[in-house]
Amino acid sequence: MANKEGKSRTNRQITLKDIAQQLGISTATVSLSINNNPLVAAKTREKVLSKIEEIGYVYNRRAASLITGESRMVGLAVHDITNPYFTEVCESIEKVLSQEGRMSLLCNSHESLELQSRFIDALVEHNADGLLLCPVVGSDLKALAPIVKRGLPTVLVTRDIEGADMDFVGNDERLSMRIATEHLLSLGHKRIAFVGGGIEAQAAFDRRAGYIEALKGSSINVKPLFFDCENNPASGEQAVAKIMSVGQPPTAIVGFSDQISLGIISGLLELGLKPGVDMAVVGCDNISESSRAYTKLTTVNIHKSQIGQVAAEFLFNRLKDPQMPLQRKIFTPELIVRETCGSKLM
Repeated sequence: MANKEGKSRTNRQITLKDIAQQLGISTATVSLSINNNPLVAAKTREKVLSKIEEIGYVYNRRAASLITGESRMVGLAVHDITNPYFTEVCESIEKVLSQEGRMSLLCNSHESLELQSRFIDALVEHNADGLLLCPVVGSDLKALAPIVKRGLPTVLVTRDIEGADMDFVGNDERLSMRIATEHLLSLGHKRIAFVGGGIEAQAAFDRRAGYIEALKGSSINVKPLFFDCENNPASGEQAVAKIMSVGQPPTAIVGFSDQISLGIISGLLELGLKPGVDMAVVGCDNISESSRAYTKLTTVNIHKSQIGQVAAEFLFNRLKDPQMPLQRKIFTPELIVRETCGSKLM
């Protein structure tokens, strides 16, 4: 049956062969044009792309991957996409992927080994080119076995796994917290609390260790003081009441992350205490909100954008040369001094 324009209706999917026949060229030339291959003349490629737009052809990437061995898709798994730290890392990764003509499949793993495993299975099923993985807590060599067995090129981001034969990009977490704590010690503080983190994740363990190293390296006797809480502003705010209820409250607080430290600032203000005057506060991560807080947060910059960029570049290096030596990059953090560390001593 013909429509108003005299064209026959069909549900058949348009193919490369259809385009080739209409242009009088080979299907190989059409395929090379779509993939921007330099072997095809610019004028020919323009004709192909114009015809594709005219007839509404949709490139069958899955079928093409059977021929090229590439899906142009990359898996990206993080354990908490709501964390501003990962927002910036992922944004940087996406930028590099886009420049390389690839798209990402995102998994917010919620610290679930099962969800992480299912995502890896899905990537293999869809013939993904590679994986950028921030492993969930509890990930070990056994958890990585399916990746190794299936030969999925993988770069570990932020969280490393001991013994893993995989590329890694991250931050020197121990040094981050050590320089934050040493800065407070240099200001004369003798009672410094560490808030948040726990020890389950490697980054949390390392940051706590850096805090302890700074205290032990001090010429004065400063005892560790820990207050555990979840890694979000609300938990940091709630922790303030516990911190201020101890017999001799600290004069300074170093938060596991900026998220926690921003919550601490809110909690102090609720009690009528001014950060940087009545209590020194230092965070870690240098998320964008830290410089826009009511009282600007002193923090440690851990180069989130560069971590994402290098992680994506490492993956493309691995795709080009699977046999190349392992790639590792650990960024050196730097202290950013703002208003909240100017506390008067109590």
